[in-house]
Amino acid sequence: MHATAPLPTEVDVVDLKPPVRAESIDLLTLISHRTATQSSASVESVSEIFKDETTNFVAVLEGDLLRGMCSRQQTAALLGGRYGFAVWARKPIADHLCHVDTRIKVGTPIGDVLSTVFARPNENFYDDVILTDESGRFLGFITTETLFKVQNALLLTNIRELEERDREILAKNEQMETDLRMATELQQALMPTAYPRFPAGASAEGTALRFYHRYLPANLMGGDFFHIARLSDEMAGICICDVMGHGVRAALVTAMLRALIETHAADASDPGRLLGHLNREFTGIVKQTGTLVFATVLYCVVDLARRVAHFARAGHPAPVHSRQVAGEIQLPSPGRSAAGPALGLIPNATFQTHQFELAPGDLLLFFTDGLIEAEAGETQFGIEGLQRSLVTHRDRPTDGLLHAIIKDVSTFSGSNTFADDICLVAVELANR
Repeated sequence: MHATAPLPTEVDVVDLKPPVRAESIDLLTLISHRTATQSSASVESVSEIFKDETTNFVAVLEGDLLRGMCSRQQTAALLGGRYGFAVWARKPIADHLCHVDTRIKVGTPIGDVLSTVFARPNENFYDDVILTDESGRFLGFITTETLFKVQNALLLTNIRELEERDREILAKNEQMETDLRMATELQQALMPTAYPRFPAGASAEGTALRFYHRYLPANLMGGDFFHIARLSDEMAGICICDVMGHGVRAALVTAMLRALIETHAADASDPGRLLGHLNREFTGIVKQTGTLVFATVLYCVVDLARRVAHFARAGHPAPVHSRQVAGEIQLPSPGRSAAGPALGLIPNATFQTHQFELAPGDLLLFFTDGLIEAEAGETQFGIEGLQRSLVTHRDRPTDGLLHAIIKDVSTFSGSNTFADDICLVAVELANR
C-alpha cells in the first residue's frame, strides 16, 4: 500500500517573504509531500507512483516505522535495462533503498537543519529531506529547493535588519555629533573671550595686568579649562584646571567646577580656603556617582597693591615665574609650595596658600600637564623643556611667546596633535 496525496507547495504552506526569523519557522509547514509505501511493495508498484511526476522520492515504511526512502532515478534504473523489468519488477522495494538519506526531527532548529543539509556531498545534495517526529516516525518530505528558499528568506531578513540597524546607528551618530558640537560650543563659551582690565576702566594699553592663553584639546572636547576674574581693581583671580581624562565626561566636570568656583566667589581672595571648599563639594558630588573622578587645580590671586601673588595647588603643577627685567626664570621652591591632593580624592583635605613677590614686567605662566608630559619616545618635554623654551624666546611678545612654546612642544614630539589636552595661561604685569 502507498499514499500519494501531496501537500500544497511550500510557498502556499509557509510565507517566506521577509521578514522571516529562524525561531518562527515550523518544519511541519515546510513539508511538500508525504508520499510513502510499505517495504513489501514491489519495485513495479513504486514505479507507478513516480509516473505522476510530482515526486522524486518515496518513503519506505515497515508498518509505522521508517525504513528509508527510494528514488525515481534508482527505480527507473532498475526497470529500464534490457531485462530489468523481468528481473526486478516483483522484488520488494525494501531491497532497493537509497544508500544515504537525510533525516531531521521535527524539533530541530532551522539553523541546524540548513547546516546539515547544505553540508551533504554532491551525489545526494539535492535529495529530499525526511522529516520525522521525535520517535522517528515519518512525517513528510522537505525539498532542498524549499530549504534554499528558507535560507534566502533568512538572509534577506538579516540583510534588511542590518541595513535598518545601520540607518538607526547613522541617525544616532548624527545626533551625537550634533550634541557634541553643541557641547563643544558651550565648553568654548566657558572660556574667557575678553579679559578683565585693571582698573576696570583702563584701556587695553593702560591695564596693569594683561592675559594671554592657548588651549589645544586632544579631542573635540577637552578636560582642561581656565578662569580669570577681577576680584577688585587691584586683585585678579586666576584658576587653571585639568580634569582626569578628556571627552564628554571631562567637559561636564569642567562645567561643574566652573560653576562651583563662581559659587564660592566670596572666598576667592584666599586660594587655600577656596580649594578646600571646592574639594568638599566636588568630592561629595562625585562620590554619589560611584566612579573615580578627580581634577587638579591651581588657584592664584595677584595682588597689584602689594605686588605679591598668592596661590594654592590641588595636585597641579606650580606656575613658572619669569622676572623679565632681571632676566630670571624660576619655579617656586618645592618646600614652600607643596601641593595638596587633587580635588575629588580626600573629602577633608586642606590646601596651603603660598606667596611670592612680583615686580613690574614679571610674567606668570600657568599650564596643564599635557604640555610637560608631551613625549618623544620615552622622553618627556618636562619642566626643563618649558624653561628652555622660555629662555630661548624671552624677547618675544607674550602672545608670540606662547605660540613659540607650543611650536617647541610640537617639534619635540614630532606631531601637531597631542595625547592630552594642553592649556597655557600667561599673566603679564605692566612694566611701570
